[in-house]
Amino acid sequence: MERDPYEDIYKKLDLLINKYIKKGVFTACSIGFSMRTQKGVFRDIYSWGNTDCGSYGKKAAKTTFFDLASLTKPIVTVLCILALIEEKKICLEDTLSHYLGAVCPFDKQKIKIFHLLSHSSGLPAHKPYYKKLINYPLSKRNKKIIEWILKEKLYCEPGEKAVYSDLGYLLLGYVIEKISGEKLDSYWKRKIIEPLKLEKSFFFLNETNFTQNEYVVTGNCTWSKVKLSGVVHDDNCRSLGGCAGHAGLFGSAEGLLSLCEHLIEQFKGRQKHPSYSSSSLKRFSEKREGSSWALGFDTPTPGLSSSGNYFSPKSIGHLGFTGTSFWIDLQRDIAVIMLTNRVRCGEKVEKIRELRPAVHDIIMEGLTQ
Repeated sequence: MERDPYEDIYKKLDLLINKYIKKGVFTACSIGFSMRTQKGVFRDIYSWGNTDCGSYGKKAAKTTFFDLASLTKPIVTVLCILALIEEKKICLEDTLSHYLGAVCPFDKQKIKIFHLLSHSSGLPAHKPYYKKLINYPLSKRNKKIIEWILKEKLYCEPGEKAVYSDLGYLLLGYVIEKISGEKLDSYWKRKIIEPLKLEKSFFFLNETNFTQNEYVVTGNCTWSKVKLSGVVHDDNCRSLGGCAGHAGLFGSAEGLLSLCEHLIEQFKGRQKHPSYSSSSLKRFSEKREGSSWALGFDTPTPGLSSSGNYFSPKSIGHLGFTGTSFWIDLQRDIAVIMLTNRVRCGEKVEKIRELRPAVHDIIMEGLTQ
């Protein structure tokens, strides 16, 4: 009987992930990888642990839903922008004032869609708006948060440097809704995910009827004390109702790996998406000068990347605060996804930072050497 050439990957990952579960870094983890070979696409997904601490959780599986956190930015917001470009409803060089009109203050009028996508708008990284938002009716919160973002002081001129910003993507989500005339989740589902037949693998909070046991738990709400099981972890997003341009998406390992495979096929021109072109996707994957960021996607920083040591310079990816990530090597047709609920065990980042490159190195060594 022929030996599974990737058996060693699982054995090494199994030892490593179980060690980190015992250390209390997370309670659940799913890891998947995919590689196109001459014989076709090989893929596998492994899962460890339980959806919650102790005996409260259910065994994690490839269909278990994780809070994808900031993976929402490239998976939802960026792909929606690509669709709007295809519809000729938006242009990367358009300024924020073009869509917001007189509401846009003078110092924000030079911010372009390009700047927001590449984290070079000059807007701050994060603000705890939820502390004030929860005092307003839900129907008024989206308008309020946009008002507050527009009043923030810029730390630099737009385009001067890149600093990761949730606020920029909150604005992008608002712009998408304004242009499309639809809610962000509705537009994304219709234009992006349904054509790929992956709508059952992803959802936003207001779409779901699933039981809590099918989600990993990420903590407890700081103001309602509700357990965050199928409820988005990000406070600002949760206060807005569970859907925003920077966070809110839930997904399974099976679904995320499949989406990454579709992106590879689209990038290589072997598959067409009806809502955006392969050439536009390629443009968005190009690293910006003086930054590790492409348009909505991160790229590997040699020696410092969570992707480890083996992903080629022609790779894109993203991290999520809850302990999620994907990395796609566009040169070698390899995708690796890693989903955890590390925030359930506290918000210290040292252990997950230590683990991520080790996981990717194990997989890439097994696939390419």
